[in-house]
Amino acid sequence: MALGALSAACFVSVTSENLPVALLPDLASGFGVSESAVGLLVTGYAVVVAVSVVPLVALTTHWDRRTAAVATVATITASNLLLAVAPSYGVAVVARVVSAVGHGVFWSVVAVIAARMLGPHRAGRATAVVFAGNSLAFLFGLPLSSWLGATIGWRPAVLAVAGAAALSAVAIRATVDPMPAEHAPQQQGPSTLRRTLTDRSLNAVNATTLIVVLGHLTAFTYITVIIADYVHLTGPATSGLLLAHGAAGLLGLALIGRHVDRQPRATALIVTGGFVACMLALLVVGPSSGAVAGAAVVLWAVPAAGMSVVLQAAVLRVARVRQDLASAVYIVAYQVGIGGGAAIGGVFLDHGALPVAVATTAACGLVGAVVVARSAAFHRARTPECRGAR
Repeated sequence: MALGALSAACFVSVTSENLPVALLPDLASGFGVSESAVGLLVTGYAVVVAVSVVPLVALTTHWDRRTAAVATVATITASNLLLAVAPSYGVAVVARVVSAVGHGVFWSVVAVIAARMLGPHRAGRATAVVFAGNSLAFLFGLPLSSWLGATIGWRPAVLAVAGAAALSAVAIRATVDPMPAEHAPQQQGPSTLRRTLTDRSLNAVNATTLIVVLGHLTAFTYITVIIADYVHLTGPATSGLLLAHGAAGLLGLALIGRHVDRQPRATALIVTGGFVACMLALLVVGPSSGAVAGAAVVLWAVPAAGMSVVLQAAVLRVARVRQDLASAVYIVAYQVGIGGGAAIGGVFLDHGALPVAVATTAACGLVGAVVVARSAAFHRARTPECRGAR
């Protein structure tokens, strides 16, 4: 039940994060701004998370982990309440900043909580269960938000998300046991951050994160365009293919989650190699076969869904000093990858070079596979120093 509560909070967090995408035309009309201005609510969100997460995690290091999770989910509730009553675009920006400030801290502690509940040897499986909320958010949360916005209006839809966030905070408080911070105050400080930033194993994970996420988002941000150009589907048929993509992602998450603890390197290679295989299928066979292109788009969800689980599990496995702080640095790399990938893909799209975006995803997957194969961070065995730090 505790893992389910955390997964529900992940579902709400991702749904809230992407609300401007689901409600894009409604928000633009409601605030009297352009759709690109509403898009900045997503870009700005990522920037705030990337800038604020490390110092905020350092400041909250002495907090009980359950308290930190409840408090950060409460910021999602507060931000959506503010957004629902926002009289202007400026207030909407403030609401999104409130949510972004809590977002990074939440994602820094949620996997740590799950891992501590099930133990280090099942950290990957615990992470997979919790992160199922992410996949469900893309599969159901965003379409449901869009439907609610069109049916009852965007403000009631945002209020519904705020209510769901409040319920998930209550569920975490009721089902997760108190979980004090693991390290004494004298072990905190700038030296802890310095050791985290200079840890070679963690740097390998963060480099893989930046490369693979950037590559994935370079193409995935414009997946509807890829479906139209390669699969030759538009309108309702696109939604059907995206639904199949989401279902495949859930299946991939379940399969990778079962094996990530026992075979971390193999699952990481499946993720990175999966991006390469799907993108090459699109590039080589996709232009002449819509069926192959459609299959590649659906199977693309398997490495995409497993990506966060494999990378976060690697952080938890090799972090020597502070898992929450190590997770915060990982989140910075992840957010930079998201923003950079979307921006690079947009440049390619504006220049009519969509195949280059697809090729970039394949290239980043290949580079990520090389880093995974050469790095001890993705090996099951742990060094004596790591075992002692536990």
